[in-house]
Amino acid sequence: MRTVSIVLALALAAAFLPTAASAANVCVWNYDALDTWFDNEAGQTINSAYWVEGTLQDQGHTVTVVSDLPTSLDSYDVVFCLMGWYRC
Repeated sequence: MRTVSIVLALALAAAFLPTAASAANVCVWNYDALDTWFDNEAGQTINSAYWVEGTLQDQGHTVTVVSDLPTSLDSYDVVFCLMGWYRC
């Protein structure tokens, strides 16, 4: 029974590993583009999408940052929704 579990786990890993390792087309929806602050590490004023975009690009993904959500998300593999902070 243990051998069957190991073989099944290896088969699933082999099936999904190429998909997980490939680059994705990512949409980052930066809802609140006015939400900015000075980041000492970056040395500049940044918004919510700055580190998310940089991290995804460092991992080989194609990133598109938008402030208005597109009507069709079919061309994207992943969508990140950055909602910002609530302001009164």
